[in-house]
Amino acid sequence: MRKAGVACTYAVLVGVACGSSGTGLSPNVIALPADNVAEVSVDYGLPGIGYLNGLFATVTVCVPGSTSECQAIDHVLVDTGSSGLLLLGSVLTLSLPALTDDKGATLAECTQLISGSLWGPLRSADFSIANEQAKNLAIEVVEESTYPMPTSCTGTDYGDPNDLGANGILGVRTSLQDCGPPCSAAVGRGSENPGIYYACSSAATDGCQPTAVSLAQQLSNPVAFFSQDNNGTIIELPAIPEEGAPSVLGSLVFGIGTRDNNGLGQATVIPIDLGAMFTTKYPTNGNAVTAFIDSGSNATYFLDSGTTHIPTCFSAKYPEVSAFYCPTSTQNLTARILDYTGQGGLNVNFGVANALNLSQYNFAFDDLAGPSGAPSSGTGFPSSYFDWGLPFFFGRNVFTPIEGEVTTGHAGPFVAF
Repeated sequence: MRKAGVACTYAVLVGVACGSSGTGLSPNVIALPADNVAEVSVDYGLPGIGYLNGLFATVTVCVPGSTSECQAIDHVLVDTGSSGLLLLGSVLTLSLPALTDDKGATLAECTQLISGSLWGPLRSADFSIANEQAKNLAIEVVEESTYPMPTSCTGTDYGDPNDLGANGILGVRTSLQDCGPPCSAAVGRGSENPGIYYACSSAATDGCQPTAVSLAQQLSNPVAFFSQDNNGTIIELPAIPEEGAPSVLGSLVFGIGTRDNNGLGQATVIPIDLGAMFTTKYPTNGNAVTAFIDSGSNATYFLDSGTTHIPTCFSAKYPEVSAFYCPTSTQNLTARILDYTGQGGLNVNFGVANALNLSQYNFAFDDLAGPSGAPSSGTGFPSSYFDWGLPFFFGRNVFTPIEGEVTTGHAGPFVAF
């Protein structure tokens, strides 16, 4: 089973800095309950479905202005790789007002994931988590019964809970909006608008057509709309045992440097570009490739089998395991994380286990890994990249400040850990 980083794991458990030569681990303290702290968990996931390495939170949404028409929704995936709140229509019982354009057409979005897409109309809701609140937040209700998914919304459809494995996504990326100025530009030949927002005039096939949407109506990181603690988040997860764990509890802390419990401390700051990208070298003297930190990815996805010389899994019974690496024994590897210009950085140790040998009784693993692959949803990702998924978060406090916000001592955008 897993052997990677055992010494560092136990150092972190007792609050000792791990590796002066640079392992990417700093003292890892989990925040106690507070007004700006929400409990998060890595567990089995939705009943009857299951989810390996899913980081979940419970959120509450209300009809705008109401304190009685509210619904708490559990098992919402916490995702540092996207911005905005998306909830599956199949679990939402509230009737939320639609967001419309100046002609009265309902706005909708084809949200792009690396592996597919989510489709649904935009609604307005009051949002709360811990003791933090955002009023009149634009959210996406993922469903196709009101308006059919247009043919131009491509990639695997993840609108079913059996496919998504969660009741929704809470996107807390460093970017304020999920698209930004390009989506507010006019649609047409030569436009920078990627066409992911739509105006829906009818429920007929392709009754929804790409449109420009103002920044105010785009899906946005909800944290930016809190009255306080609104400049970013920290995901804090403990290190886990060598064999994995059936469940793990941690904290999602709101604000960076706004209270005694959310200071940046000795975390390493990695400058990123406006797309939240930096670079990573594997091996440490190899070529730098595009990289990002993504709690919504359940594994460390990097390069390909031909480059890493690590075989992928094969099972005639479970063909989906081909998405993961299956070395004959756990590999103890080191990569170098650098900023978006390829400068600075530090070495990070990580493990790659045989995914077919992981315990069937555990759902949290820090050495689940697989090859990066070309996105199926046309997101523009390069074919080779380094996705530091949830395994990266165990034993670390990972900071994701929001662009344009003031964070003590450092100018953004950056990530830190």
